[in-house]
Amino acid sequence: MKSLFHKTLARPGAITALVLTGVLVGGAAHAAGTASGTSITNLATLSYSVGATAQTPIGSSAAGNTSGAGTATSFLVDNKINLTVTTTDVAFVSAVPGTSGVATFSVVNNGNSTQDFLLAGANVAGGALFGVTDNFDTGACSAFVENGTTAGYQAAQDTATFIDELVADGSKTVYVVCPIPLTQVNGDGAVVSLTATALVGGTAGQGAALTETAGANTAGVDIVFADIAGTDDVARDAKSSSRDVFKVVTAALTVTKSVAPVCDPFNGSSNPKNIPGSFVRYTIAIANTGAASATLSSIADTLTALVTFDPNLITGAGLPATASTTCASATGTPTSVAGSGFLATATGTTRAGFPKYFTSTSSADGIDLSGSNVTVNFALVLPVEAGYTAGELKASETVSVIFQVKIN
Repeated sequence: MKSLFHKTLARPGAITALVLTGVLVGGAAHAAGTASGTSITNLATLSYSVGATAQTPIGSSAAGNTSGAGTATSFLVDNKINLTVTTTDVAFVSAVPGTSGVATFSVVNNGNSTQDFLLAGANVAGGALFGVTDNFDTGACSAFVENGTTAGYQAAQDTATFIDELVADGSKTVYVVCPIPLTQVNGDGAVVSLTATALVGGTAGQGAALTETAGANTAGVDIVFADIAGTDDVARDAKSSSRDVFKVVTAALTVTKSVAPVCDPFNGSSNPKNIPGSFVRYTIAIANTGAASATLSSIADTLTALVTFDPNLITGAGLPATASTTCASATGTPTSVAGSGFLATATGTTRAGFPKYFTSTSSADGIDLSGSNVTVNFALVLPVEAGYTAGELKASETVSVIFQVKIN
């Protein structure tokens, strides 16, 4: 120590005691670090003696001090820009064609200052996530900040398109909303992303873009980008990004109309043919081979003038000697009771009451014939019951409507 101080204090050998003390003063720290703009001050105090006599302590200063209390040395904490975007969905997001899919993300301000954040949702070309492979693009995606009191995306409440004044260590839920084209089929997938970009904060409204401080440290509050690379951005770009995926989970309906002869005037019900005077049976089958329920509304079927509706749904069974006598709507054996010209069946379902018969004289039961027009109201044919809504056809279920006509 003699070699350090003898020119400043006194002759060689004069120092008998030396004590150096310092005090650091600054703002409170949090998980993201001390807030930017905080002034950290430091004052060092030297205690010393010359010979055996204690001398007046000397305080430090930035410029150098030789006597007195001195002045504190201070600096400002710079602005560390850091953020993280992650999806909070733990599996693919189910989506229905013709509606909008909603992917959920979290944006966290890991920096040490209040910032605004610009949000951008987008489609990603290719890739896979949560076991779903991307094979289509949604319509243009929009990003909305959770602002309401109701959990989950609410179009009327969650309308903000950027994050305003997110404090250090704060987080916000963001929804990426993307329209699913009506043409997509069950199992299709679309990978989407959310990118958040830090902006200037501190005042209400969307802040300006940030610019990282170049060159040497300045006396003011410098800006340093400290973010890591996200799924669709690079490190230290004041951005973070993450991906999510929509999977189309919908009904897949197959409508089949088949026809088979029931009886003819010459062969009866034994190998009948489609000749004038014959009765043929139509079966309209609707099968749901998809992964979600469908709500059936109605079927409309117009009969040609070349046929006549059979109001009794005859079987052609129990033929007498003259087949033409029994192979007639008026005299043939009804499948159920006379006047029940329609039959509905259902398979793969827990619905009760099938098969069901319907008259052709009233639409109140759900199936009707008016002139040459057959109409089916599935809200009545498939009514509300335990586990089902009106008209609901669940995955792997089939409903069929059956009726007959006579060839003129």
